[in-house]
Amino acid sequence: VELHIEQGPLLEQSGTNLGLVTAIAAPATVRVEFFVGHAGALLMPFRRDAGLAAAELALAVEKAALSTGVNDTVATAGMVQILPGAVNSVPREALLEIDVRDIDEPRRDRVVQEIIGAAQEIGSRRQTEFSVEVLNSDPPATCSGEILDAAEASAKQIGASYTRMVSRAYHDSLFMARVAPTAMIFIPCRGGVSHRPDEYSAPEDLERGVQALALTMARLAGHAQCH
Repeated sequence: VELHIEQGPLLEQSGTNLGLVTAIAAPATVRVEFFVGHAGALLMPFRRDAGLAAAELALAVEKAALSTGVNDTVATAGMVQILPGAVNSVPREALLEIDVRDIDEPRRDRVVQEIIGAAQEIGSRRQTEFSVEVLNSDPPATCSGEILDAAEASAKQIGASYTRMVSRAYHDSLFMARVAPTAMIFIPCRGGVSHRPDEYSAPEDLERGVQALALTMARLAGHAQCH
């Protein structure tokens, strides 16, 4: 059982004390590279611009994620490199790394294939060479119903409000779920911010989370009356 800040704003916005995680989304990472043999001071009709191909693909990533109609599908073109990187040079090379996440693996993989298809179409239409590589594709995890029931009983015992929710961030529990029953307990964090100097959770939220974790572990160990 893993205790963690939510890394999102939902608990804080709703005034809910605890989040009981039912599933952990897993990412697939895709690397796409567009490149051209020559990119000099060409007139617009004759240009082959790897940077514009990358820009089109970034928009296609957004479209592919939204096309599922499900909030659990997210996709991000979070890394884009353009070369040679000079203000007066037509980009000859563009590299994108794209993160696609979902709690439904087949749905996530369909989005990945849609993005790959878009890269192929854009590269062909813009007459740029391109390469596509899937760097990783981890399976999502479903959390243990038994652990969630124990966590829910523990939340009630300490008088904490709670909701069942999905985690869209990478966590150790994603991998532990492959070898053992797993679940997570979230506490609110200010503004949904994490991995920054201004990450913050209130002391009372930290204390409540530790209490819920301890009681959950006690229940799972057969000590339901633990105080």
